[in-house]
Amino acid sequence: MKLLPTNPGMAVPAMVAALMVLVSVTVSKLVLWRLAETQAEHFRQLTGAFLDGLSTASHRYVLRRDPWETFDVIDRAQTKYAGIESRLVLVILPDDTVLAASDPLLHPIGSPPPLDSRPSVGEPRLDSEGGYVWVHRSLSEGGVEVGRIAARIDVTSFQAVQRQALMTLVSFNVALTLIFVGLGGYLVRRMMKPLIRLSDSLARSADGRLEAIPAADIPPETTDVGRAYRRYNAAAAAIAEREELIKKLAEEERRALIGRYASAMAHEVNNPLGGMLNAVRMIERHGENAELRLAAARLLERGLTGIHNVVRASLVTWRGEVDPRPLTVADIEDIRYLIQSEANRRDLRLEWSIVDDAFIAPAQAIRQIALNLLLNACAASPPGTTVEFSLWTEGDVLVVRVEDQGPGMPGEMRLTLVASEDKTGTSYAGLGLWTVARLTQSLRGSISLSGPPGTCVIVRIPNAVRVEAQAVA
Repeated sequence: MKLLPTNPGMAVPAMVAALMVLVSVTVSKLVLWRLAETQAEHFRQLTGAFLDGLSTASHRYVLRRDPWETFDVIDRAQTKYAGIESRLVLVILPDDTVLAASDPLLHPIGSPPPLDSRPSVGEPRLDSEGGYVWVHRSLSEGGVEVGRIAARIDVTSFQAVQRQALMTLVSFNVALTLIFVGLGGYLVRRMMKPLIRLSDSLARSADGRLEAIPAADIPPETTDVGRAYRRYNAAAAAIAEREELIKKLAEEERRALIGRYASAMAHEVNNPLGGMLNAVRMIERHGENAELRLAAARLLERGLTGIHNVVRASLVTWRGEVDPRPLTVADIEDIRYLIQSEANRRDLRLEWSIVDDAFIAPAQAIRQIALNLLLNACAASPPGTTVEFSLWTEGDVLVVRVEDQGPGMPGEMRLTLVASEDKTGTSYAGLGLWTVARLTQSLRGSISLSGPPGTCVIVRIPNAVRVEAQAVA
């Protein structure tokens, strides 16, 4: 159970109040204990002098069993001792009968004394109920007790002093506690203000950008708050610079990627255009020849079909839209059109294997995964080597496998590909692998790596069962 509020501006004053209450209670107990000890010592001295005087003055009369002289001694003693107010004084014989009393009518000669006048063990307590205590003094002669004096002393004045001291302590401690709580709250608010401001700034940085504290609000560097604010601003500046650098790198990589694929598309479109222009010239020159005209028309059809496939595959892959269709072999063949020019440019051989026909899997995400893995494999492969691509199912799991014969994937790229957290690379390959990792995570898939020699990447996508090609719309 929480005893204090969670708000720091309230918690510390509450702690100060609790501490002050504890201190005040302890101090009050100590002061009252000391006052009680002082009063008890003072009471012992006063009653001791009072009883000493009574016992000395009445001793010989008690020996003679003379009640009148003993009463006279008691009566005269009532007015001689300042600070002692005796309500009742008894001189009691060894047979437990009254010899003389300050009030003869209430306690006549020979009557038994009150029960509470008997001696008790220990010192008399000034806080006793009724406002009085009994004190006793034994009278002896030759080692034989000849009587005793019992006096009932009024202690209400002592109790009044204790009550007054208690009320004074309580009032003083309450006032002191309130002062310290108010002062503590004010000081805590001043002390916590910089921390609360830093906390608010951090809370507003949910998007990853720290908001710098204005220079006009920063105290001098010689203060702790000034140094803390400056360190926070330095961290905010470093994070902002890092974010800006990441954005610039990502933009540069995106532009490089677009340029690279624009060049690839231009190459793929330009290749059939040369043959198509030759076909057009053939028709112009030999249009009367039906056989040559048909061959030229077929060549034009193949060229236009190739351009259409390249353009369609590029649009579907890079337009960034979600493709709701299940994955088909035609989708994977589109990737082959896009990667073929890169393989030809680097003098690489492509080995293509698709075991099944169609799959219940998101076509757009699988195309992105396959294309990025193939581009990375082509970039890592030496000229004249082979890049292998395979796709099949294992139960309800779709498996994509890409293998190259390069030197092996560097450690940083491996971490980018298999790390559980989102990370961006510092090169095109790093960005492509980050895309693969992000898409695989979104599909709840897994990635495994092997090599060197070479690098073999296997991506497994669950819940992607094979379906019949004719059932796919």
